[in-house]
Amino acid sequence: MEVLDAGVGVGCEPAPDPLATAIPLLRDTLVRIADEARHTMVVTDADGRVLWRDARRDPGRRTRHRWTSSACPVHDPDAGAVIGAVDVTGPVRSLHPTTPALVAAAAMLTESLLVAQQAVRDELLLARHLPLLDRTRGEPAALLALSGRVLLCNPEGWLPERVAVDDGGRVAVVGGEAVLDPILGGWLLRLRRRPA
Repeated sequence: MEVLDAGVGVGCEPAPDPLATAIPLLRDTLVRIADEARHTMVVTDADGRVLWRDARRDPGRRTRHRWTSSACPVHDPDAGAVIGAVDVTGPVRSLHPTTPALVAAAAMLTESLLVAQQAVRDELLLARHLPLLDRTRGEPAALLALSGRVLLCNPEGWLPERVAVDDGGRVAVVGGEAVLDPILGGWLLRLRRRPA
């Protein structure tokens, strides 16, 4: 069994797969059910790369069986994009009628966990970096999540809910051009001063 590192990305470093932290929850929720039905549980990322598979079962050994699969996507709570899937696969004859509903419930539970983790990251970023906004001395500035979601801006309402951050640098905003500075867990956006 391989589980990816469940740490938190910093500044411009690539973040680990967002589903990595949810694998223990999914394993605890579905493996026992999959075991009873002689099925295998798999968690994949958005590209279909296997993040975790119940290694106790080898699906290759049962090729004479007719197979069925119950899968459900898992969505990123920040942007809404599909970030992976939960799948329970096994012989048709052992499929329980509630398996698809259980897989869907596990995916929703995972999304709830990701929402809670996002809220914690947001609060940590705000607590850690709120003094940066105070140092802008009233100039327009904002604290953004890594995705560009605006957590707090000064003045309030100056920015839309999300700013296209791409790889940092400069971005066009209401009132001109802004500079993105990487900070732990997100971005500090400052309106670029125009020469007087």
